[in-house]
Amino acid sequence: MAYHFVKILPQFRPMVWGNPELNNKFNIPKTETNLPIGEVWLLSGHPLYETTLENGLTINQFGYNIYNGKYPRFPILIKLVSTNQWLSVQVHPDDEYARNVENEPWGKSEAWYFLTDGEFAICEDVEKMREYIASGRINKLDEILTFVKVKKGTFVNIPAGTVHALGPKSTVIEVQQSSDLTYRIYDWGRPRETHLEKALQVSKNVSLSNIVFENIGSLKTKYFCMQQVLSQDELNKNTLIVHIPTQISEKYCARLIINENTCKGYDSYSTVDNLLEELSAGIFVTNFLTI
Repeated sequence: MAYHFVKILPQFRPMVWGNPELNNKFNIPKTETNLPIGEVWLLSGHPLYETTLENGLTINQFGYNIYNGKYPRFPILIKLVSTNQWLSVQVHPDDEYARNVENEPWGKSEAWYFLTDGEFAICEDVEKMREYIASGRINKLDEILTFVKVKKGTFVNIPAGTVHALGPKSTVIEVQQSSDLTYRIYDWGRPRETHLEKALQVSKNVSLSNIVFENIGSLKTKYFCMQQVLSQDELNKNTLIVHIPTQISEKYCARLIINENTCKGYDSYSTVDNLLEELSAGIFVTNFLTI
């Protein structure tokens, strides 16, 4: 069986907490931004940064032909995130809240795969957080956060409603629903806007033991699956698969893998018979389409 594949051209997002090493790695000129790059949007149908395939189609144009308009935009969003400072303590809404309050099709559940050793924090007790905020102790929020150091190769699941912050010196592949809804709670003294009212409405208790997965090869969520190894059977079953390398280079990008048995009319795309031998070490993202 042959498979078609196509490269996705990345988009670069400067962030105050970003990693200057990415600017150097990707040759981002200082005339383009004075801020460090924090996010490389590898696949996105979101209007903030819509990615394009190497053949000129946007990911939404490509996707529409696959799922015939079933989704308002491509349903997942994939980033490389690299940090030099703490991200804000933040939370994302679920689908119901996003639709009812924000008029958005999806909330934002996400998951990380750590490409380096790193750290993050979560709040396991939302009621305690409410008490701190109500009593004017938000600047001491770190007292009630759980701080976690993780090793390279760790998966972390961040369901919508999880109060969390990614730590400095961390580089992750982040797979999420196609949403940019983020409610900032605390920003470590940086003068950026916070969204406390909405954040408190959507925050949920979470247990650390339920979201951190070490020494495993895959992570399955309600919205997608991330895995280090893909079997031939899994390759055959999925209409579309995304491959993200785990080695960062100047030409770093994600690739779409198209199953010719379930997707017709893509003969102009690059073709390979032994796909699993062709691809470098990486993360495969599957089970994100229902057609």
